Amino acid sequence: METPTDGAAGADRAHYHSHALTRGLRVLVHVASAGAPVTLTDLHEATQQPKSTLVRLLAVLEEQDFVLRVDDRPAFVLGHGVLPIVTAYLDSGTPVDLLRPHVRALAHEVGWTAKYAALDGVHAADLCVEFPERPLHFTGKEGGRSPAHASGVGKALLAGLTLEEAREHLPAQPFQQFTERTIVTERALEAELRRIRDRGYAVDDEECARGLRCVAVAVRVDGELLGALGVSGPAAELTPEREPHIVATLRDVAGELVADARVGPVLGMFARGALGRRG
Repeated sequence: METPTDGAAGADRAHYHSHALTRGLRVLVHVASAGAPVTLTDLHEATQQPKSTLVRLLAVLEEQDFVLRVDDRPAFVLGHGVLPIVTAYLDSGTPVDLLRPHVRALAHEVGWTAKYAALDGVHAADLCVEFPERPLHFTGKEGGRSPAHASGVGKALLAGLTLEEAREHLPAQPFQQFTERTIVTERALEAELRRIRDRGYAVDDEECARGLRCVAVAVRVDGELLGALGVSGPAAELTPEREPHIVATLRDVAGELVADARVGPVLGMFARGALGRRG
């Protein structure tokens, strides 16, 4: 017969294990998105988890072949244990495939790189990226992340939240500076978000990288923020004079996305997953 004490202990164990799983998955995602071997110090700085905790998590991931130790620092990369998961995901047809025709049409229409993104902690995660038909264009990759405080899609997403919600997706001040135009304080960013709400779209005016501009709009259904749609291109081409046409095109495609009965549930799934991960 189970006593109240036994039930409480079981609930505590379940709570502990769920948090351990969450921490382990976040470590795995960081290793996957780094693009280079990741050290224990890198993971500590990125996740703010104690190194002792990270050592235990990495030991489990390494035992299951999800990560591979590549040197004695130690540094880690993805292991072959992730391959069955990745292969099954790709073979089953990904939810992103439903977004792709709309994002591809946007890229071809404007002649610049187009993306659909959702918030992921202090970043905007690129869920779908498509390129124009022209040979020279801005590169990007699905799964890539950009700083929410400096990118067009990131600022469009932050502007769609309340001030309190937006603060949960900001890093410690001063924010990381990528160019001389990057906003680095919360006060300046709050003013920028008010401007974005007033005009209805966001601009990354060479704030992430010199020579690159991005224009983005939030995607909503019945007032619920689902994600952001943006285009990126050379600052010499994607000029302020072209913004009205670009914004109109972005809004048209955003409307098509939410009107597509197959896509709407997918956007909601992405939003619920991403907005649940705070900074």
